[in-house]
Amino acid sequence: MITPFSHRAHAGEVLARSLARFAGRHDVTVLGVPNGGAAIAFEVARHLAAPLDLCFLEPITSPKGEVTLGLLGWPPAQQLHEPAINALGLGDEAVRQATAETWRRLRQRIHALRPPAPPPTLHGRMVILVDEGVAQGVLLQEAAGLLRRTGARTVVAAVPVGSRESLRLLASEFDDIICPWQPLPFDALSSFYGDFRPVTDDAVRALLLRAWGDWGRVDVSMPDAFS
Repeated sequence: MITPFSHRAHAGEVLARSLARFAGRHDVTVLGVPNGGAAIAFEVARHLAAPLDLCFLEPITSPKGEVTLGLLGWPPAQQLHEPAINALGLGDEAVRQATAETWRRLRQRIHALRPPAPPPTLHGRMVILVDEGVAQGVLLQEAAGLLRRTGARTVVAAVPVGSRESLRLLASEFDDIICPWQPLPFDALSSFYGDFRPVTDDAVRALLLRAWGDWGRVDVSMPDAFS
């Protein structure tokens, strides 16, 4: 099988062409899902001349870790699953502790990948959420809800390759979904890339710094939200 994308940068270039109508707009922010999605998002943001940042998701789990109680997102957003909390009979203090522990894990992840800077302001903006591809689509589905909680006006999913069935199920979660390659059958995501080696944390940080320095509008002299 001939892979449609040589590597993630190539996939980002192809995806950017499908997003060309958003180029030059001043209300667009591109968010990459780390780690691999960040490499693709870099190319998208570069071609659109749009600010680039990252989107994180971290599940809030019950004290024994067997049940998901909600989600924390970054840029900062939170969503609790009340039925799960009520089913376990957890009180406010238990939920607060579980949430605090999740924030601790999330902070560690953010600091490992992102240079210190305030989170992007998404209120009233169009957010283009970029990942390596869609197999099941669970991550993007959860991210869509959290991004709307940040006040984003429009949320667009953009992936180089995706399962047609999963994209169809995601359609109600996003204002638009851009996916130039929708093969049948859909194999493992890695099969669509010639080079699918893991993207390191250092590589993600370097891409962000390059974007912020070349065309971004992030003030890295300001402290980040978790200092």
